[in-house]
Amino acid sequence: MHSTDRRAAVRRPAQELHRLGDVMDELRGPLVDLEQRVYEASSHYDTGPWQAENFARHLPGKRELSLVATVHGKPVGFVIASRRPEGAHIHRVATDPRHQGTGIASRLLAHLLARTPGIVTLICDPRNQPALDLYARAGFRLTGTTPEGKLSLAAGTPLHR
Repeated sequence: MHSTDRRAAVRRPAQELHRLGDVMDELRGPLVDLEQRVYEASSHYDTGPWQAENFARHLPGKRELSLVATVHGKPVGFVIASRRPEGAHIHRVATDPRHQGTGIASRLLAHLLARTPGIVTLICDPRNQPALDLYARAGFRLTGTTPEGKLSLAAGTPLHR
């Protein structure tokens, strides 16, 4: 006699990844809404949620490096990064609280790291253990502490000059 799993198969909707520059105009409002939900759900996310002008602000390479994950055309996560001489810096990583734990942030980080040569850096609140765990799984390591007590993390390999 064999056993069968009687649980219904749960099928997650397909996630799509987009470069920020390709979806900025149509998704700016929904990105601001997503940012607000993430801010409200986390006590360690930041001092305040980003507004439309933060998403629109020009930074070197931002429109090409930054990624937005969507499900059914709606943003469920994003990573905002800009180019630096040594590689890139991540300014923001967010996943809709209703989609946390589904691998969205891991997928965004893996995609960014795979296509960004050099060192990728970010700053994280030391009390944000879920984010620190995510970054460790993605290959980030502690490199220091900011004057404000935040942790500096980095992944990747130095560029050869």
